[in-house]
Amino acid sequence: MNIEYYHKNIESLGSATREYIEDKLLSLDKLTDVRDVHVEVSQRKDGEFFLNIVVRSVDGYEYRAEEKSPSVHACIDIIQDELKNQIRRDTEKARDLKRRGGRSIKKKMTVDENARF
Repeated sequence: MNIEYYHKNIESLGSATREYIEDKLLSLDKLTDVRDVHVEVSQRKDGEFFLNIVVRSVDGYEYRAEEKSPSVHACIDIIQDELKNQIRRDTEKARDLKRRGGRSIKKKMTVDENARF
């Protein structure tokens, strides 16, 4: 997983903050194969942090989430839940479509009444 950090109006992110973000994003790697992640952190004039994360998977899907909060840790916690929901929704959708296709093929199959089994 390749993680790129961009920050605005902040001199640098601390190593503890980077580790916290990486730990939270590693849990997404269990749900899908993550190719790269773009993390954008900015601090507004009122002191709130704005966090925008874009996750790209190997399958070609792109998941986005953004949040603003007084702390970076609160932002990443909320974003992690939102990204997990997006990934689960897409995987369940693909699984359901595959099953539905199998059911329709099964319905179209007919067995000859004269066949001997």
